[in-house]
Amino acid sequence: MDFNLADIHEAIAAAAPDRECIVHDERRLTWAQINDRSRRLGNLLRAYGLGTVRERDGLAGWESGQDHLALYLHNGSEYLEGMIGAYKARSVPFNVNYRYVAEELEYLLGDSAAKGIIFHSAFAPTLAEVRDRLPGLTVLLQVADDSGNDLLDGAEWYEDVLAAASPELSDEVRSAWSSDDLYVLYTGGTTGMPKGVMWRQADIWPAALGGRKLGTADEWSDLDELVANAVNGGVRLMPLAPFMHGAAHWMAFNAFGGGNTIVLPNVVDRLDPVDALT
Repeated sequence: MDFNLADIHEAIAAAAPDRECIVHDERRLTWAQINDRSRRLGNLLRAYGLGTVRERDGLAGWESGQDHLALYLHNGSEYLEGMIGAYKARSVPFNVNYRYVAEELEYLLGDSAAKGIIFHSAFAPTLAEVRDRLPGLTVLLQVADDSGNDLLDGAEWYEDVLAAASPELSDEVRSAWSSDDLYVLYTGGTTGMPKGVMWRQADIWPAALGGRKLGTADEWSDLDELVANAVNGGVRLMPLAPFMHGAAHWMAFNAFGGGNTIVLPNVVDRLDPVDALT
């Protein structure tokens, strides 16, 4: 069966709503709460004009017909709900290396034709350096952090707009989700310029995101079988690498597919072994 990542998250959230989904610092967010927040983000992105423009059957293999959302964030619930919310809007989230200098950031946002970006306040000064040279970047959602940086001109506070958005998911939106919707991962550029690598969600799901059974590596036959397994989930996993690297958010989505819980260390701007072990 071909799967869609938004469908998977919705189905597991309905089956295990009270189980913790993401734990970070003082926040303990259940599957129901992450489902609510990702729905709100999806509705917000759609209201701002992000979503599928052209379906895959009318595109060449290397073309994307969907709008792209940059995730310029440290690890946190916002990163993962940013991915899920984007999928629910049928837009395509992609990873931004937050260690890039302004020139590298400009190249990445331009190459990806990013229409929206979610970013931590710590990165606002670097984004401000290139913002005027990216006319296609129209949606800026800023996540508050300990940096104390002010709201970037033209941006909105992430939590404020999320709270104001609707958590209701229309049948029209849900029925449009497709296994052809894209997952995009940007390479780091160590062997040249960064490149956006595209997969259909139906292809990346069994390849890297949890679409195979532990022990046998057989693919899940359908959503009902997957959910029946996830009901018995509850394992707690702690990714330590930044979600801007594929390995870390692949681990998180593998956890989601089993109905499990992601626990994040409190210190996310560097590896702090004492904090992680605590």
